Amino acid sequence: MCGIFGVTGTAKTAADNVFAGLKNLEYRGYDSWGVALRDTEGIQITKQVGKISEGTMEGSDAYEAVGHSRWATHGGVTLDNSHPHRVGGVVVVHNGIFENYLSYKTKLEDEIDFKSETDSEVIAALLHIEIQNGSSPQEALTHVSSLIEGRFAILVMFDSMPGIWAVRRGSPLILGRGGEQTYIASDIPAFLEMTNVVNYLDDNQMAYLHGVEVDFWDLLTGEEIEKRNIEVEWDIESADKGEHPHFMIKEILEQKETIARAINQDKEQIDAFTTALKKAGGIYIIGCGTAHKAAMATEYFFAQIAGKKVNVVAASEVESFKTFIRPNTALVCISQSGETADIMEVVEYAESVDATVLSITNVASSSLARASTVALPVKVGPEKAVASTKATTGQITIGFLLAHAYADTFTKGLGILLGAAANINDMINPRYEEHIESVAKKFKDTENLFIIGRASLYPIALEAAIKIQEVSYIHAQGFAAGELKHGPIALIEEGTPCIVLGDDQETISNATELKSRGAVIIGISTTEQPVFDHWLRVPDAELAQPLVSIIPIQILSYHFALLRGHDPDMPRNLAKSVTVK
Repeated sequence: MCGIFGVTGTAKTAADNVFAGLKNLEYRGYDSWGVALRDTEGIQITKQVGKISEGTMEGSDAYEAVGHSRWATHGGVTLDNSHPHRVGGVVVVHNGIFENYLSYKTKLEDEIDFKSETDSEVIAALLHIEIQNGSSPQEALTHVSSLIEGRFAILVMFDSMPGIWAVRRGSPLILGRGGEQTYIASDIPAFLEMTNVVNYLDDNQMAYLHGVEVDFWDLLTGEEIEKRNIEVEWDIESADKGEHPHFMIKEILEQKETIARAINQDKEQIDAFTTALKKAGGIYIIGCGTAHKAAMATEYFFAQIAGKKVNVVAASEVESFKTFIRPNTALVCISQSGETADIMEVVEYAESVDATVLSITNVASSSLARASTVALPVKVGPEKAVASTKATTGQITIGFLLAHAYADTFTKGLGILLGAAANINDMINPRYEEHIESVAKKFKDTENLFIIGRASLYPIALEAAIKIQEVSYIHAQGFAAGELKHGPIALIEEGTPCIVLGDDQETISNATELKSRGAVIIGISTTEQPVFDHWLRVPDAELAQPLVSIIPIQILSYHFALLRGHDPDMPRNLAKSVTVK
């Protein structure tokens, strides 16, 4: 959720760099922000409520800094609850949840004057007490980390010594290795302007950044470890808005190229993935939110193309199905970030029973990818808008490709996808967007909107509802087209907008039922139908129709958000990477 960033080195530009880095992490949290700067006078803390992109910070010749962009979990959006938190000579920024913090806070209230409602301040208090009792920073962090139940990433500065200490368990931390400075952040875009050479801090590991040097330890054994430098392929242009007003529309338009990149998979990796699936006694595909809808579409692909039944479960609901995850189970995890807490918890369980973990993720070096026997990269580049667009179509693309590979019809599937990608390239143009915007203007004031789809377009109806909900705040719901008469049609009133995905005979019949009860029909299909009041054309992509059908919904959602006066990149109450449960 929250974004954290730190910088050490010899250059006195830490203040500028931490401010810029936090701006690049704003998609992870935008309730408040703060920085701690170390210069020759010591550590000074600055905090502000609101988005860092709207904030200011005075110049400084600091050579070390840590910063935090907050998405509130424990405690309201206030200055006191903003990070960094200081207790005595300890300054902490924290991403994650300290699940059992309250028991420690209660014990310490007579000793510590807590200023905030947060769990994070309790970490600073526990470290302060450890240092007071004579522990070294390494010993203090090792012990306090063992007390924390939950996933976390923590950066710490001590008054007593220069440098930044870092520990992680479950929440991401990546180091960037520059010439005069070393960086550490929740995500690579924070420092991509400065360097693309990284080290990955793994679970239960600790790092001490001092100057441009870094020492690493295993948090559980205390043994020193070595890290290799890795060059990431992302470039700064791919993480920047460029000429576009918002990341969301930039990322929607990038699908002209990103779908083609997702198609371009290593055939040996595809074969290894499908071999693992064929050896498995059972297959579970899991995801959260939008990734769960991509998993549902993949379930249809496997049924329609390969004649194979796979099980799809939202990662947060796997607890009820754990008994079916066994040594001969293949667990397929779909995640944009590869750090989603609900997914990583299931992965840990799967590893404990020796199940095979496979993944589809946009971050090839993520915790999920590194835990997988085979990891297929979505390869769409950084996605910074909270509402997923290009990563979604990348995930759907790979799901379709895998179904064909499982059916031994890989070449056929590849041909269908290449044709779809070419048609999408033609479809996404200024006139198409203007047409969708004109439709959005007609319905921008609606408070209820419904979407129906059949077969593999049913998950797309559900995903369409998510897109519209999260950026426009319109109450949108998706339904299986054939389920209308079993309840949902009771919601239809005169003038209710309904999006109909597809133009098959049964779905058009369902659309006619809706219209007869007063609905206004927005059709998304390859052919225009008389029942449609408005038509958004999509190309014929055969069984890959979900891939092309979601794109006009993405554009419609974007324009709904703008017309209703909302920021499509940073919807209320949401953050990009859900690394806490």
